[in-house]
Amino acid sequence: MNDDAQLSITQLNDSLQHKAVESFAKFYQQLFDANNLELMSNYDVVNYMTDINEHLNLSRFMTKDQRLTDSVDFSYQDYLTLIDRLDQKYFESGNPAVNWDEWYAGHFAQVAKS
Repeated sequence: MNDDAQLSITQLNDSLQHKAVESFAKFYQQLFDANNLELMSNYDVVNYMTDINEHLNLSRFMTKDQRLTDSVDFSYQDYLTLIDRLDQKYFESGNPAVNWDEWYAGHFAQVAKS
């Protein structure tokens, strides 16, 4: 993790929080569609994931972009809380310290070693 990134998502302003949630939701939707969310369930986030997943299931017949927008609109607070609990820091620009694919790979490697 880059040492310059010290902010949690909740410390970002509203506009940057929304940007961060949209970016994460795109990543999350890919994992959801691949049935690959096990790593995140190692955190205390299951109730937020359940709400997000339920809505993603209901919107599965939408286009990918519509589904993403709908998911962010409907589950925004769940995404925000989920991200806050996933040990990700942000720069003042709203960019994550580690992009989500790298975050996932790093945490997956840690689990594999244990």
